[in-house]
Amino acid sequence: MARRNVSLKRISPLSAFRVGLAMSLVGLVAWLLAVVLLYFGMDQFGIWESLNSLIFDVGGNQTITFGMVVSICALIGAVIAILNTILAPILALIYNAIVDLFGGIEIGLQDRATKSAKSANKSTSKPAKANS
Repeated sequence: MARRNVSLKRISPLSAFRVGLAMSLVGLVAWLLAVVLLYFGMDQFGIWESLNSLIFDVGGNQTITFGMVVSICALIGAVIAILNTILAPILALIYNAIVDLFGGIEIGLQDRATKSAKSANKSTSKPAKANS
């Protein structure tokens, strides 16, 4: 079985930025989909009508609409995505500094081809029973 240990010694800040940006954009899309689904779910239960009537009873003239909710949540999600994207290369630099002091993360790797070849050899190398 071909097994070896490797150590992650350095993360490129540019690579961390790219991965952070991609993950932030995926997270932003997931966030907005969740907001839309929750809005329509709450609308089906009449929560927005109750909240708008409460606002009107208190003396406000503003109503909570789908566009307002999605706009505010998109703004919040965009700010979080930008912060996460900026934070990714900074964390890569911090990781690189810590690795210089204490060493990298050790990962054990195993070759799948060797593992499957050995299991195939075991199944074909069994001797056949002789009938006497």
